[in-house]
Amino acid sequence: EDKPLSQLAGIMAVYPQKLINVAVKQKPDLADVPEVAEAVKAVESKLGDEGRVLIRYSGTENLCRIMVEGPTEAVTESLCTRIAKAVKKALG
Repeated sequence: EDKPLSQLAGIMAVYPQKLINVAVKQKPDLADVPEVAEAVKAVESKLGDEGRVLIRYSGTENLCRIMVEGPTEAVTESLCTRIAKAVKKALG
């Protein structure tokens, strides 16, 4: 592009981000936990192209980390909490 990074950064949209850590008793593959997989799929569908979901286990603690980026603070927090509740119910 041959433009300064400060100019290129102006085209990026910054979305609100929410991170919730949920204590878990076990760490099965998250795709194999139906309640969690369904919650993640529903949230991703709701977000469409206006956000993203990242869910993974901590490498050092018995925690599942759920991060959601979305179009507004309220939507982001609500959707992240939705996944966190599914994780807590299934694995907590």
